[in-house]
Amino acid sequence: ALLHALLTCPRGDAPGPGLAAALRAVGDPPRRRGLVVVVSDLLDPRGWREPLARLAQRHDVVVAEVVDPRELALPDVGVLRLVDPQTGEEVEVQTRSRALRERYAAAAAAQRTEHARLVRAAGAGHVLLRTDADWLADLAGHLLRRRRTRGVVR
Repeated sequence: ALLHALLTCPRGDAPGPGLAAALRAVGDPPRRRGLVVVVSDLLDPRGWREPLARLAQRHDVVVAEVVDPRELALPDVGVLRLVDPQTGEEVEVQTRSRALRERYAAAAAAQRTEHARLVRAAGAGHVLLRTDADWLADLAGHLLRRRRTRGVVR
């Protein structure tokens, strides 16, 4: 039912309220303690860490960070035009440069590491879900390991 609702929900042209606003909406008004799974790419630059920390104070929160492997490394394809989906800003990049591709891969890895650090610092669990893998098995495995190491989930 949830997938159907997501697929049939009309999409607007403007960006949505953002991750921080969604986290605040889940925690307000306070509900019974429970498991909250946040599925996001965590690329929203608006401050999501504080609302995540507030949510994690009351609930058992797991952040499932969705990553497309095509965003982790630049291919050697010559000139590549990149478009920011939120702003529409375009930039052309010469991908033949090995140094540029290495810097890009290092920056992408650093971003993943920083996201994991921020999520854990907020008191939430973190699992990386890749779009080229079985995300359901990865998420279920993470929740099962988490349950075993933490005892019964709050």
